[in-house]
Parts: sequence; structure tokens; C-alpha cells
Amino acid sequence: MALLPTNKPKEKDITPKVFFIWGQSMSGKTYLARQFPNPVIINTDGNAKKVSTPSVEVYDFETFVKVLNEIEAGNHDFKTIIIDLVDDIRTMLENYVCKKNNVDDVGEIGYGKGYRDVSMTWQKLMVRLNQLPYNVIFISHIKEISEDGNTIERPSLEQKFYNMTMGRCDMSIKCRKVGQTYLQLVESKRDNYTESDVKDKEVLAILKGIKGVFPVASPTPNTVKAVKPLKKAEATE
Repeated sequence: MALLPTNKPKEKDITPKVFFIWGQSMSGKTYLARQFPNPVIINTDGNAKKVSTPSVEVYDFETFVKVLNEIEAGNHDFKTIIIDLVDDIRTMLENYVCKKNNVDDVGEIGYGKGYRDVSMTWQKLMVRLNQLPYNVIFISHIKEISEDGNTIERPSLEQKFYNMTMGRCDMSIKCRKVGQTYLQLVESKRDNYTESDVKDKEVLAILKGIKGVFPVASPTPNTVKAVKPLKKAEATE
């Protein structure tokens, strides 16, 4: 069977489907993720028990892989896979490599083989998740670092693993709670999306409420009100 496509343009589909959502505790991260269509939460911290969204608890990397295998088999009607928290999956992976090599710390595995095993397994995991025909959402906490005398907020997932994860993501969204207001802001995105790029209407409705996903439309002449010139006396008040 031929693998090459026919030599003619095809309709592109850049609908974002892999998201990295991060922020402080109780800033609306999981709430935002749960708005995506038909979600299931792969939960590591027990908080999924507090919501009605279908969920599965995982406490080690072996169980996580078994859940992923079931998702890949496709015998379900979920459309969104939420990994909450992705930081814990990385820790579980490191523990798995230590257990496999009968050591307490990955650094005890000679010649850096432990670190390479963790990194390579993580890369393969990101490829598997990216190839799923579903929305995939990674959730992470926040941490503050000092850089050149300034305090910078960034996801709590270790930088190397964050970079590998973001290499497969379409969008990074930061959540923040200010008073009683929940804010969502796009920190980075793969493309300069327009609303017409998003083929999934349910996802489009969610993304329209997140600042920075789509460009802000410039006012048209019909929407700009004419400004009445001030009289000399008014200008001095």
C-alpha cells in the first residue's frame, strides 16, 4: 500500500489539541481543563475525588502506562485526557527507573545511564501522548525563581522536562486568581491562531474566553465613535 500522499494541496488543520496549563493552587487550572469535551482525569494527588468528572488515580508509573494503554486501545468515549499533575508523573518515572535498577537514587546508576533512561522514556511518552486522537492537557503547579534581581514565575515541572513537554504542546496557559476573579492567559502558542483555524467548535468556545489565544480585532470605522472637538473653554477645565 502506497504511503505517499497525492501531489496536491490539502486542507490544513492546526486546531490546538495539546495544552500545558499551570498556575497557583486553586487558580482554576483543573476547572479550565474540565471544560474541554468529554474529559477524563488521570490524577496523582487525590483531588479528582472532589469533582464529578470521571477520573482514575495513579500512584506509580507502571499504573500510568497501563491507563495509557487503555486510552490508546480506544474502547471509550473520552475526548480529552487530563494529566493532573504532570510533575508527579515525572517523579513516578524516576522512581520506576530506580526500582528497575534496585537503587534509591537515579544518580547511583553508573555512567549517567539512569538520567538518560529517564529522559529517553519521557521523550517517548510525549510522542505517544501527542499522537493520541484526543485533546491532551498537562497540569502543573507554579514556582518562583530569582533572576537578575527579579522574581519570575514559571511552571514547577523541571525545566528540562518542561522543554520536552512543550515541544509537543500547542499552547501554554497560565491561570491566576485575583480576588474572586479567575484569569487565564496564553504564555506561548505554536501558531498565530484565528477562530477559523479551530475546527472543533467546543474547543473554540473555550479558547475564546482565554486572553491571548486570538488576536484582538482592531475597531472598524463603523464601531469608532466620532469625538466632538472640545471648545476652548472645555479644553482648559
